[in-house]
Amino acid sequence: MATVLAVFIFAACSTETTPATDVPQPTAEPTAPPTSTPAPTPVPYEDFAGAEIPPADPEQLAQLTKVLSLVPEGFGSAVYLDTEFLRSNESLGAIINRDVLGLDVALPSIATGLVSRLAVAADLQTRSVVTPFQSDFAIADMLRLAGGFGLQLGGDGPTNYQGHDVWEINVLGTVLATADATTGIAAADQSITPAEATALVEASLDGFDGRSGSILDAPGLSALLAAVPSGFAAEVLTQCETLPLFHDTQGLPGCTGVVVSADILPGDLVVFHALIGFTGQDAALAGMQQAAESLGNERESQGFEDLGLRQEGGNVRVRVIVDVSKFAEAFRLFTPEN
Repeated sequence: MATVLAVFIFAACSTETTPATDVPQPTAEPTAPPTSTPAPTPVPYEDFAGAEIPPADPEQLAQLTKVLSLVPEGFGSAVYLDTEFLRSNESLGAIINRDVLGLDVALPSIATGLVSRLAVAADLQTRSVVTPFQSDFAIADMLRLAGGFGLQLGGDGPTNYQGHDVWEINVLGTVLATADATTGIAAADQSITPAEATALVEASLDGFDGRSGSILDAPGLSALLAAVPSGFAAEVLTQCETLPLFHDTQGLPGCTGVVVSADILPGDLVVFHALIGFTGQDAALAGMQQAAESLGNERESQGFEDLGLRQEGGNVRVRVIVDVSKFAEAFRLFTPEN
């Protein structure tokens, strides 16, 4: 369906009417008070119905996809943060950070402060977590610098896996590896052994090198990523039934993936752009109706400043605008509950 079908929450297009005009009457004849005709109900979010949504910025898209290429194929979700951007905005960084969002990052905190971009990816079946990251520093130099502040590296130095350096870090069994000079992957969890963390890191490197698949190989996901405006945060989801936004419904039949980005607007506002992919136009239409109901229910409790959605062929596009202070609560609508 080439024609974009827009759905507007809580309002329908009303037929335009002309307000009644008072007609002068002879003073000798009493007249009834003039009846005013109600003005047509304004259509909310009408600008979004036909708005041109910009695609992803090519440079930022390249950074995002490079980080996501380290997420193994079986992982169903990844949350991405541009930590360099957040550090450059002190007031924003105090509100929006990995701790506020409840993200468990495999990188030690002393190393996290040296990275420019990172993602937290989860296998929702095994609950395994990996943290791909990029830095403006060479990772080897970053580790040496962190070592000077007390970060303890295990063993006699890195081991080699398919041409990549792999380090063990004596902090919660963290294993860290370089994909290239400034891009790396870390895995750690109190519930897994160093050997299991090493296996996760090696699987990530296999996906990066093309020896196995990555999350980017999910059907239609790359196209969704390219069609969503870039921002300082993003969410990628290949298992739509885990989306909290639709927790009151029976999942999203026919949904193939979800991409969400968040960016700053003037006036201390944050805009969320979401694009939900489906197997076809009929599934997208049904999904749009579910999205309309779910977003309508959340609008009041979340305090949305603005809200709109529309169908674009086999996709459903959503835009939500909130005050920056409500970023974390709104962002959790698009991140897996488990």
